[in-house]
Amino acid sequence: MHPSRQPSPSRPAAPRSPPPLWQARWQRLSPLARDIVIVLVVKAIVLAALWFAFFRAPVAQHMTMDPDRVAERIAAPGIHSEPAHAVR
Repeated sequence: MHPSRQPSPSRPAAPRSPPPLWQARWQRLSPLARDIVIVLVVKAIVLAALWFAFFRAPVAQHMTMDPDRVAERIAAPGIHSEPAHAVR
């Protein structure tokens, strides 16, 4: 090793840098692409936190629904009071 690369006792060692492959990929990105990546990562973290806080499970046990009942309501034919053909 070079004498200049050895950590001196008075100066703390430099923090570990990311692997060269990731660093090279990050440097190749344009500033706009880097900003988009950062925004997407922050957005994914916020969405995960919101899901965990509000949508992970129902608030009360009586709020659960039977899946068969839900399927019956969705697949039930609608009752229409208007005529089946257009009136001109």
